[in-house]
Amino acid sequence: MAVLLNAFASAEEKPDRHNVLVIYVDDLGYGDTGVYGHSVVKTPHIDRLAAEGIRFTQFYAPSALCSPSRAGLLTGRTPYRTGVESWIPDDAAVALGRNETTLADLAKRQGYRTAVIGKWHLNGGLHMQDVPQPRDFGFDYQYGLAAWVKNAAVADSGEVPRRGPMFPDNMFRNNQPLGPTEKYSAELVSDEAIEWLKASMDPFFLLLTYSEVHTPIASPPEYLDQYREYLTDEAKNNPLLYYFDWRNRPWRGRGGYYANISFMDAQLGRVIEHLRGRGLLDNTLVIFSSDNGPVTDAALTPWELGMAGETGGLRGKKRYLFEGGIRVPGVIRYPARIKAGRVEPRPVTALDVFPTLARWLDVDVDPDVPLDGNALWPLIDGDSFVRDKPLYWSIPTPDGMEYAVREGDWKMILDGDGVPRHLFNLSNDWYEVNNLVDTETAVKERLLRAFRSFNLSVANDPLAAARTTSPR
Repeated sequence: MAVLLNAFASAEEKPDRHNVLVIYVDDLGYGDTGVYGHSVVKTPHIDRLAAEGIRFTQFYAPSALCSPSRAGLLTGRTPYRTGVESWIPDDAAVALGRNETTLADLAKRQGYRTAVIGKWHLNGGLHMQDVPQPRDFGFDYQYGLAAWVKNAAVADSGEVPRRGPMFPDNMFRNNQPLGPTEKYSAELVSDEAIEWLKASMDPFFLLLTYSEVHTPIASPPEYLDQYREYLTDEAKNNPLLYYFDWRNRPWRGRGGYYANISFMDAQLGRVIEHLRGRGLLDNTLVIFSSDNGPVTDAALTPWELGMAGETGGLRGKKRYLFEGGIRVPGVIRYPARIKAGRVEPRPVTALDVFPTLARWLDVDVDPDVPLDGNALWPLIDGDSFVRDKPLYWSIPTPDGMEYAVREGDWKMILDGDGVPRHLFNLSNDWYEVNNLVDTETAVKERLLRAFRSFNLSVANDPLAAARTTSPR
């Protein structure tokens, strides 16, 4: 009781501080939810979040892959600045730069308690002692997995093909391994988040990062039953088949993917409804998005088999810089300043979250450290909103198109040598089918100059130049 009284007293002493909940899901496509137009998948909690806030029709991930996008979200800096350029393999020495300032750092400066619950994937593993971990970036509390769900009992089984529930055995709490579990990942993450939220009434910053719908997708039977008509006999008869053993077997249908989206929606909904039930939701800035575009049914690698992501018709997919790889769902809910049901067509990016939160928390940031997003409050409040630099993406891609830059309605995609290969006017060509690179030479040259200037800034970034492996 004394702990509870102290918690309430602490909250009463700081009535002007509002909570922050950032929900970042994995590989969810622009067209994968009901509110963004999916005709089959049911996502009532995401849909309600959008109905109660602002939904962006041009919300961009910082990258077309998970690790760099997470680096960009946390720092407000394009990923090539941060030391994270692509996805990070297990046990790799690659990690988010120790000298980066994160969203959690901003909140911690103002006395917030902070947690990351769910997927991390900003180093080679939560077990590694010689690389930066969440505690080094302002997070008081960590729970979740390093990258994707694993289950050694299933993976190492001598059965052919292998079968078993993909209950993760690679969860960590404060960088300590937890061993086998008996629930699917999203439910474990929501359980932990709700318990962490219950522990105190102090203002909080929570980064809630579900690994769904990244492979291996795994959902409880009741969610598979919701989409039974979209499962083939192969899937119905082999519901627990290990995902790497799907190769050279009949098509499983789209139902497993649909089920995983609805399962994830229900689990994040539990956290939102917990806050609503405690009267905390309207006092919480909620930001929802995905780290990159989806894995579609056009599998290019074994781990992509059985997936069925939707881009809403946009060209490309995860790992590519066409719109389908980087345009994602984006919702912000904060009723004190955002009218319910608003739809915003202007382009924004997850890189905008850092300056938006810094201004909201009234935290000064180092003017000598380049940020690549803009605070969204002018856009949210209906004032003029002007970007101070173009949108920019960089990532090694399977097709060799490593860079993209956007100014206004014009988007240019360049190869690894910085040579323009595609130019689109997105005002009338969202689907990127009319390549104008050979006809709109003046626009191409203007965007090329903008790209070279931005690229030079990234190459000469002061934090990257100063980065060492010594502790912060």
